[in-house]
Amino acid sequence: MGMAGGTITHTSPRTIAMSLRLLALAMGVLLSQRSFGQARVVSAPSEPSLLNLTAAWARASTLGDLRDLRVAGDYLELRVWRGYGLSETQATILRHTQGHWSASVARVIRCELQIPAAVGDTASAATRRRFVAAARRNCGTSVVDVAPGARLIAADTLVVQRLDVPEADIEAAWQDAQRAGVIQLPSRVKRSSTRDDGLTYFIELRRGDEYRAAEIEDLERPEVKADSQVKQVYAAVQRIRP
Repeated sequence: MGMAGGTITHTSPRTIAMSLRLLALAMGVLLSQRSFGQARVVSAPSEPSLLNLTAAWARASTLGDLRDLRVAGDYLELRVWRGYGLSETQATILRHTQGHWSASVARVIRCELQIPAAVGDTASAATRRRFVAAARRNCGTSVVDVAPGARLIAADTLVVQRLDVPEADIEAAWQDAQRAGVIQLPSRVKRSSTRDDGLTYFIELRRGDEYRAAEIEDLERPEVKADSQVKQVYAAVQRIRP
């Protein structure tokens, strides 16, 4: 209700309701476009874990550390890693940003270089960095015969490749991962005995400013619910890979 020129005017309830809806819509758009930097870690395995190793691979690649990405409030990214044993470590990545879905795969490739032990023993930090860089130029080719008195320089490189997949298929993979319980995965499963080898899943999820990570062994016979859930999450994202 207002007054103009001495005349009292009334604002209809319908106009007020419409104004409130427009205000709520504007606030929703504003919040969705809000940018977040360092993520708030909601859940992650305690150390020692695979988190630091995985983050180091990601930081040295085009992926970046998922915890540190500067993203909008409606940003979503799921990284499903599997490996960390004797077999190759790979990841499938689903990403939703600015209203679009994309997917990629990442592979950890071993890079090796053979140098004389005497050179390695006396090398400065700068020289050692050059050796590592040289090793990364020879990725995928293992040094089979290490000569006597030689030293092996090894470095891991993460190779990332975008997948040519319809956005609807990527979104469906995310929905399947949600139904499998990816958001409810525990950071780690308590076991009666420890396993030092074998395959392990490492799941990372970023939603806006929230970050979650789970480290769960790949068991042939699941012991708890999370063992089955993580297999289903892995199967969901694998379906979009060629």
